Amino acid sequence: MQHSYRQIAEHLSRLIRTHQYQIGGRLPSVRVFADQHQVSVSTVLRCYRYLESLGLIEARAKSGMYVADWEKHHATNLGGKFTKNTSSEARVIEYDKLRSLQHRMTELYSLTDQPLKLGLHLASAAPEWYPTKEMSKIAQTLLRQCPEMLGEYPTGTGLAALKEQLVHWLATFSLDLQTSELLITNGSTEALSVALRAVAQAGDAIVVESPVYFGLLQIIENLGMKAIAVPCIEDQGMSMEALEYVLEHQTGLKAIVVMPNFQNPLGCTMPDKNKKHLLRLAEQYDLAVIEDDVFADLSPHNERPRPMKAWDKHGRVIYCGSCSKSMAPGFKVGWVAGGRHHAKIASLKLSHSLVTPLFEQAVLAEFMQTGALHAHLRKLRERLAANIPAASLALRTYFPLGTRLVSSAGGWWIWIALPQQVDALVLLRRAVAMGLSFTPGSLFSNSEKFSYYLRLNIARPWGREMELGMKLLGELVHELT
Repeated sequence: MQHSYRQIAEHLSRLIRTHQYQIGGRLPSVRVFADQHQVSVSTVLRCYRYLESLGLIEARAKSGMYVADWEKHHATNLGGKFTKNTSSEARVIEYDKLRSLQHRMTELYSLTDQPLKLGLHLASAAPEWYPTKEMSKIAQTLLRQCPEMLGEYPTGTGLAALKEQLVHWLATFSLDLQTSELLITNGSTEALSVALRAVAQAGDAIVVESPVYFGLLQIIENLGMKAIAVPCIEDQGMSMEALEYVLEHQTGLKAIVVMPNFQNPLGCTMPDKNKKHLLRLAEQYDLAVIEDDVFADLSPHNERPRPMKAWDKHGRVIYCGSCSKSMAPGFKVGWVAGGRHHAKIASLKLSHSLVTPLFEQAVLAEFMQTGALHAHLRKLRERLAANIPAASLALRTYFPLGTRLVSSAGGWWIWIALPQQVDALVLLRRAVAMGLSFTPGSLFSNSEKFSYYLRLNIARPWGREMELGMKLLGELVHELT
């Protein structure tokens, strides 16, 4: 079997980066390596020269090739200490499995375990941009005053104090709910899962956006349901014309899952008239609407957009939210208002994970009660927005012609269309070998429609590290065009 020098180089690079070849260790001679891989000596020479140019290996006179101190080399190139992962359990990414609905989240999250300098594949902001110090003080005070909280077995549908604060917060953008209509969940992922189980079963069809959050596609797949993709328009969200066509011709539909505010990955917000239109269609075809509103608090608009649930007069909309993007990613606390399906959702939540831990809820309740959430979100939005010009300029400067910035998503991430001949999964494999990651566009669809797109997290302080990361990624794209 014949291999190109680049394929062999990528394989050897992974072995080096996962410390299967230790720094300072000697590599096989050119002839031995050629025999092992059944390739020509010239191919191995090109492979070694390529890895040497990347700073991964080095030639020593009259001695051979050795693994270089690549962590130090990359730290110099990227402007800081390389995050070292010495765990013997760090698994090698199986990139081909990223194309599979069943495995894509497992493989994507495995990137977090790699020795990356810039992990830009998840939709999370820099930790220092969250009110961690304030929440830490609240947590310490709660533990001093109520240490027995850790010994109490949690019961019920959520901490009453948190539900009261959420009701007050949701009312500021026209969502009128009672505490009895809210259920606290283990993040929005659990909220989406129990909502789908409440309204559909295996074999049923669910309307989703395209592109769409990859986690939703895997949830639907795992539940034995079928995702029916409806295209999104870049500045409006789900196409109402396409939705009407699907509703008229598709059988077995049970629900529409939609992210009308700050859609992931497009970052767009559905106009209010379209939200109302979608609700009318759901009434006409007797479908549940599951509204994922986790990013809306970070919308770049001056006013926080109203959720679709605000116009729901018949309890048809199941509203899902979370603190993971806006307040405290580490807590993984979410909520759901199930409308006419609420009792069933509460029962399913109980059988799925019993209850949500109370301590995190208490910290969030106290933080919201202080009134600090408004100021925190205003500052977070300002920081996010400040990155947009720098990211846009870097894209124009370092990436080849034919690259298009589809959306800057309020500074949270950028959604990029690369030249169509570029496979973003191939690009990811090369980028990870260089210490940088992103999310390939193909993960946001159940087809290959977005194979040349990528989502790149920019929600962190912009400096030399980010600038060099963009330069590196642009150079890799150039190589593939």
